[in-house]
This record gives sequence, C-alpha cells and structure tokens, in this order.
Amino acid sequence: MNIRGAIFDLDGTLTDSMYIWQKAPVDLVRRYGGDPPEDLARDLKEMGRREAAEYLRSRFSLSTTPEELMDTLNDLVTEEYRSRVPMKPGADRLLARLADSGISCCIATASEAFQARSAMERLGLWPHFRFAVSCVQYGGKTRPDIYLEAARRLGTAPAETVVFEDALHAARTAHEAGFRVCGVWDASAEEDQAALKALADWYVRDLGDWVP
Repeated sequence: MNIRGAIFDLDGTLTDSMYIWQKAPVDLVRRYGGDPPEDLARDLKEMGRREAAEYLRSRFSLSTTPEELMDTLNDLVTEEYRSRVPMKPGADRLLARLADSGISCCIATASEAFQARSAMERLGLWPHFRFAVSCVQYGGKTRPDIYLEAARRLGTAPAETVVFEDALHAARTAHEAGFRVCGVWDASAEEDQAALKALADWYVRDLGDWVP
C-alpha cells in the first residue's frame, strides 16, 4: 500500500488531553454566570470552536460575544498545552518511523494550531510535522474541509493519506472523503470504540503499533 502522507488529530490521538475539553467548557460557562451540567462536553464534541462558542452563548444566555468566549477559552487551555499535556503511547516511535520512511506528516486539530505546536515542541515531536491546521479556520470535523486542506498542503491524494483519529465522527468524515483511517483508542470515547474499529482501516491502542 502506497502511503505518502499522514494527518494526525491532536487531542486524544497524539496527546492525552481530552481532559482539557471535558473541563474547560464547564469552567468557561461558569465564568460568565451560567450553570452548565458537568457533562457539557458531550454536547460539543462534534462542533468546531466557533460553533461551540455560539451554541454556549445561546444555550446559557451568556452576556458576551462568541469571539470573547473563544478568547477566554484559549486562555483557559493554552497553559495546559504549553506545560502539562502528556504524549499518547507510541507517538514518538511512530513519528520517527514515518520520518525514516519519507512519509510527510501534519496535524489537523480542533484546537488552535499554535496550541498544537506548543505541545509538540515541548514533547520534542514538532520537527516531525510540516505544519498544523485548525478547525477554527476550516470548520469542524463533521465536514472534510480540514482534511482536504491538509492533504493539499502535504501534496498527497486522500487515497494515499492516512488520517489518525480517536473521534468516531471525525474518522467517519475522513473515511467518507476517501482517506485511509487509523482509529486510535482513547478512554474518553470508550462507548464508540467498537464502531470506530469497524469503520477504520486500522485500529491501535498504541500508536507505535501501526503498520501500513
């Protein structure tokens, strides 16, 4: 199989950071006087950053703008990426192997691109990536725009590009757009693992175990 490019999700795939996105929306709404449920993140998991901000503003009648909500959210989460989020198992081994094979890699994330770079630089992984693109610019992962843009910039066709994703909805979007998909286990989506495994071309619990 001729794989020439690899697109990696960040949260739950390269980094064990889904805890940020389970806690941050609750903290954000409370900061603006709302009373959110503790499982609020479940309602946001298929949304891009702007869509989520608009949803929160409307649902909880927050007296602010979507732009301010996004800025405040960035303030809440950026330090976690810069200082604390750990690597998912095997990420370093897989990226080194892809580099040795001449496979070009990038990141496509719902987080900000600068947050992805900050985490990867701290973990010593950024040299393996050509760039990072964000759903903030290209929309959420229920549509394929971010993957298509990433492949365009890599210079690879979808059929020769593998997308590494932990989220079922994102993996489905990539699959339907013609990409090869590797599902990545994450504890935050345990209920989706059977469906993710059935959909994906490959499925791993440890990134270092992936073999094309």
